[in-house]
Amino acid sequence: MTALVLLACGVASGCADRSSRPPGADATPSIPGGPDPIVLRVSRDGGVMSATRYPDLESTLWRSSARVPALARIIAFGAEDGYLAAVDTSGAPVRIDIRLGTVTTSRDDTVAVASSADGGAIYALTTHGEITRYTPSGGDWRFTPTLPAHALYAQTDGSLIVAGAKGDRAIVWRVRPPGQDVTDSLSFDIGGNEATLRKSLVATAGAVGDRVFFGGNEEVIAVRTRDLAKALEVDIGDPVTAITATPSGDRLFVAIENEELLRVVDRFEEGVKGKITLPGVPRALRMDPLGRVLLARGGADSVYVISLGSDAVIGIVRSAWRGDLPLVLPDGAIATTRGEDVVLAHPTSLKDMRTVVGGARQFWYTLRWNGFRPRASGLDQPVQFRTSAPRDSMDYADSAAARDLARDSTRRDTATTSSFTVSFAAVLDEQQARQVASRIRVDGETPRITTSDRAGTTLYRVVLGPYPTRADADRIGKASGQSYWIFEGAP
Repeated sequence: MTALVLLACGVASGCADRSSRPPGADATPSIPGGPDPIVLRVSRDGGVMSATRYPDLESTLWRSSARVPALARIIAFGAEDGYLAAVDTSGAPVRIDIRLGTVTTSRDDTVAVASSADGGAIYALTTHGEITRYTPSGGDWRFTPTLPAHALYAQTDGSLIVAGAKGDRAIVWRVRPPGQDVTDSLSFDIGGNEATLRKSLVATAGAVGDRVFFGGNEEVIAVRTRDLAKALEVDIGDPVTAITATPSGDRLFVAIENEELLRVVDRFEEGVKGKITLPGVPRALRMDPLGRVLLARGGADSVYVISLGSDAVIGIVRSAWRGDLPLVLPDGAIATTRGEDVVLAHPTSLKDMRTVVGGARQFWYTLRWNGFRPRASGLDQPVQFRTSAPRDSMDYADSAAARDLARDSTRRDTATTSSFTVSFAAVLDEQQARQVASRIRVDGETPRITTSDRAGTTLYRVVLGPYPTRADADRIGKASGQSYWIFEGAP
């Protein structure tokens, strides 16, 4: 009955754009526990990228020190090193260091396909047919494949899995840079012609967990990354146009050419185990990072919102379909475009919750990361290096008194009012920290370097402050002209 009502809504112009809602559907959405919910935004024309902690979209935690080019799509984020990999609108690979705020763009090649497992190493298939790798340390690697290459799957072990179409076959193979030899390969007899197979493979390639997957004409195929063995091969019976997976990889949702439904492929039962009827033909799919809902691109500006708990359509929202939006935010709200604004739709009622004026002129991305979080006070006593500039000459008077004052400040920390510290970098190399500090001078002050130990690794922080208010800290950060973020408390 729900499907019929939704279908009628798509045809009758006078029908509402929302389906009926159960009691409590308009309750304020909550953010699941875990790392901090971060929203990154940058002008769609390029500019300084900023970060906020959702749902606060006003208070800036961090800004990049360099200009970010106009972005087309995000490839990957690596939480360990804080690297964000992307492709800009000209087809060039981009790496953004969220810790330092630096931006690296390679314009040597125009990229047709790109992949990254950690945000740092970016693999790209160029328009000339070469496969190349860009790393933060340089030493780029190039490889001219003898096997077909149309989709790339970067792996956490540094290897690269590649899939390509040759005749009526799909070939999956692996190379381990900096080597130039194919170490493993697997072939599937798909049928049909090479051009159609190539188009299907490029449009549907994806990865989840220990599997890579793609659509080969009328088949859905998954391969285990560990040993490059077949994990799944399901004949759908109709041409596959889009595939996406739940975050766990248990289910694949498959869009079929000219069909107003999705077919659900179960990983464990290795077959189609369900169907979801839609108001129209899905043209693209986008999964919620937490697996709560699935967005399907319909006709014109229609976006179908599908609950993965019930495998049923919740309703329809209106939004342009871009490389970044519509986007499911950490609390389940759906960020949609409306003219030049971004409107957040409620996760279940789909009613307007909030409008971000001018938000559609920005590129949006969300991640869960604790990298902007301050280290808990009292865990250790930071070390101050001689590169730290004093506030005035009196600071030279008595180093013993200064140490006593630091100890007293630490003891009073929990009793005093909040303070705010500006952090410019958190790196693993002392010399790099010194170099960052030497470039910064605000109100006659040079940042000091503090250290902390994490799992046996020393982390060097470049900081100024603390300051009595966030506004004071933000002023210092802006005046520095560098990338910075603000955390509450003393370093």
